[in-house]
Amino acid sequence: MVSGAGQLAVGIAGLGIALTADDTGTGRAIVPFAVAFLLVGAVSAYGSRWLRVAEPDGAADGARVETAGLTVRRTLVGLVVAIVAVAIAAVIGGGLAAVLGGVVAAVGAVDLVNLSWVRRREADTGAVIFRELGGSPFSGGRRPLYTRPRKDITLAT
Repeated sequence: MVSGAGQLAVGIAGLGIALTADDTGTGRAIVPFAVAFLLVGAVSAYGSRWLRVAEPDGAADGARVETAGLTVRRTLVGLVVAIVAVAIAAVIGGGLAAVLGGVVAAVGAVDLVNLSWVRRREADTGAVIFRELGGSPFSGGRRPLYTRPRKDITLAT
């Protein structure tokens, strides 16, 4: 949730920068943002469809659940890159900040949609869905999924 909400906020900030830039009018900010948002959002939603159809296996022996603090720190590393990219785009020009903001916001919005789908599936099945960690904060999203019954999580805490 931190990743999706953070990316959406950074993207909207890019739009805000474009709207307040001297060299960019309202239309020249909103249209590129919307086009980038819709195109990248569609591609990202299509690319993450595997998440909605995957049947997660049970957790492997010895699998561990990352602590919330580590998850937030790992996620923040990725957000810093988005913040720096939008800031550099803003220095170059408001229009570029709008386009890059649309890209980042779309990825965040799709992440939040996928999260809501996962939460619904967890409620329906009574299992918690986890995704295997990648080797870095920039690892692609297509990593194995696995589940654990809710009672296992409760007993472990």
